[in-house]
Amino acid sequence: MARSLGKAHMIILDVGRSSSIATGNEKQTFFSKSKECASLIIQQMIFSAPNDQVGMVLMGTEETNNQLNVESGGYEHICEAFDLKPPNWQNLRILENQISQSMSEANWFDALIVATNFLRNGALGKKLLDCNIILISPLLQPAAVDRDQIDSVTDAILALNGVLHVITNYVLHPASSVGSIFVSSGTFDNDQNTTEERRKNERLLKDMLLRTEGTLSNVNWAERKLSFVGAKPIKPTPWNCMLTIGSKLKLSISAYLHITEQKGLGSFKVDSLDGSSTKVEMKTEHFLNDKPIDVSMDDIIAGYMYGSTVVPYDCGVDIEYKSGEARLACLGFTASKNVQEEYLSGQGTHVVVAKKGCTASKHKLAALIRAMMEMDVIMITTKVYRKDTKPRLNAMIPSYKQQSPCLVMIELIFKDELCELKFPSLLKAKTRPTEEQYNAIDKLIDSMSLTDEIDDSNGESREAFALNNTFNPTLQHVYRSVAHRALYPKHALPLISSDLRELTEVPKKVADRSKDALETVQRLFELKEVKQNTRNNWLQRVDKINMGDAASNSNTQDSGLSLDDDTTRRRVVSVGTVTPAEDFDILLRQGEKFATVATQMQNIIFELLFTSMRPPGDKVIAALMMYRGEAQKLGPYRYNEWIEEFKTILLARGKEEFWEKVIVGEKLGLIDAQESDMSTVNMEQAVSFYDTPAKGKVAEETTDANYIDPDSLLDELNAEF
Repeated sequence: MARSLGKAHMIILDVGRSSSIATGNEKQTFFSKSKECASLIIQQMIFSAPNDQVGMVLMGTEETNNQLNVESGGYEHICEAFDLKPPNWQNLRILENQISQSMSEANWFDALIVATNFLRNGALGKKLLDCNIILISPLLQPAAVDRDQIDSVTDAILALNGVLHVITNYVLHPASSVGSIFVSSGTFDNDQNTTEERRKNERLLKDMLLRTEGTLSNVNWAERKLSFVGAKPIKPTPWNCMLTIGSKLKLSISAYLHITEQKGLGSFKVDSLDGSSTKVEMKTEHFLNDKPIDVSMDDIIAGYMYGSTVVPYDCGVDIEYKSGEARLACLGFTASKNVQEEYLSGQGTHVVVAKKGCTASKHKLAALIRAMMEMDVIMITTKVYRKDTKPRLNAMIPSYKQQSPCLVMIELIFKDELCELKFPSLLKAKTRPTEEQYNAIDKLIDSMSLTDEIDDSNGESREAFALNNTFNPTLQHVYRSVAHRALYPKHALPLISSDLRELTEVPKKVADRSKDALETVQRLFELKEVKQNTRNNWLQRVDKINMGDAASNSNTQDSGLSLDDDTTRRRVVSVGTVTPAEDFDILLRQGEKFATVATQMQNIIFELLFTSMRPPGDKVIAALMMYRGEAQKLGPYRYNEWIEEFKTILLARGKEEFWEKVIVGEKLGLIDAQESDMSTVNMEQAVSFYDTPAKGKVAEETTDANYIDPDSLLDELNAEF
């Protein structure tokens, strides 16, 4: 694969005496700010644009070291610090540790001429897309130049396909400025009481910036923008295919990835911290109970993590299915309202346009998109990315991007991937808010507006959590930690910085302004702790059942429930058939997931009731009470779904007596909304659940006379014991 072309960047850093002026609210020197900006520019290239090349020229140094001064003279106190080459940590360490402020001065225009010449010589023989010259200076030194000299230098920059960018102080950026640095430009602040030399420099630079289409940035604004690493630019690669609609219509299309998850910092290929290029070797070790073990690769199979549970997967069970050639085939059209948000899936969004150079497909696709938008329909397609890969279901949504018709392609789920969750209604008679409560929430929302809530170091306000300015704090902290370790290998890693904490904390202005509104909401929405002592009630009910039973002590032991404190000290792995209710309770207190323990309890109840050779006794009643009681607090959906199936099985197997005596008698049926706020079952449904369908005589007459129900034999056998 061919190496992608990069850009050339030449940084002009002012280290002279005039860079000692204070700037920003923190009153730091311009030199410290400009040095940090130069360091961040190189870091940005290392992480996001490693194919670019960067060099540096220092102006205002004590010594002089540049080619033009050797050849013609007159370019004093200017040094060519770094040759044009790919960004690396070694240059960054030199910038951090060896470059300091001096007491000399240099002319910014002379430094610009030296940098242009240095960039031209460094770019010879290299394939570069374009060039950028970045001037970082307070612009306080006068430049005795005329219009012809300005035009001559500007022409030289344009001849390199170059752009001039200036970072200085006394620059204003509009509040709506959301672009990145070197894209969004500010304006000089004419209200500042600056020197005549500074104003003349501003007029000269305005013309140069206008001709080269460059940008002007405030040093404080630039530092904040550069501190966040943007996504690595990737050249869009199309997926070319044929869109078939029916048996006759075919369109040549290209699909481009539009939205995807940012991957962040990749794995390291080489380690060049000490200046060498040693290859990084990956090593995999296996541990069991924190002790290293030797595992053969033949004993390893694929697996997935379901929460904290490892689910092994054997690839041998895969069905060999050949989907055929790569294609994008239309299955049909449906109304837009039929494709809901929860049906969308996949790892990104693609934009489908006509293939470049296919004029006929372009006209057909434009007519198709216009018709789809007029009819408000979406195309459903099947997509095979590559030969014999798994087919995917996709929705093709008509849209316009930059006034060009296109189809937005988003993957859809299949029916068996849809999990429909039922939630109880929030607005009930007893929980409906009053008018005063509604007004309090309205005031709270108004007081928490995020507009102009962040004050930056330049004294300006900006919107908090603006979409274009909000980065992933985890990825940004990783970038900064890697840069810190590369620059200071013996220092401890830094804590999360204040600008990253802004992305995870409530802005101070919002917190102060919403304090009164929050107090009003807290007063009107009084929270009362509801203590549910239902577990003790179940234990007492079961204990009464056992005490009232006239059977032998074996029945009491069979109840499976003991109130001794010793039960909390024993370790239970799963629900057993001896003491199911007690095991269920202990497992929940040990922190096991309710869904896992509930499934075990369902299996044990089924085993005790239908497969055990001994009568279940009261342990089934205790187990059902315990299961139902915990379900009221932790979620009734699983229990309600299971008890309906359990009812069908009981009646089908002739367990009417158990149904009437236990389920109906102890009221162990559906959990309604009065018993649990999470339930979607109303009172009428819960009452009607206890009704059983009458047995038809017709069914009894058609039953084979020679048929013997195996469950009845088990019941007779159990009655003899």
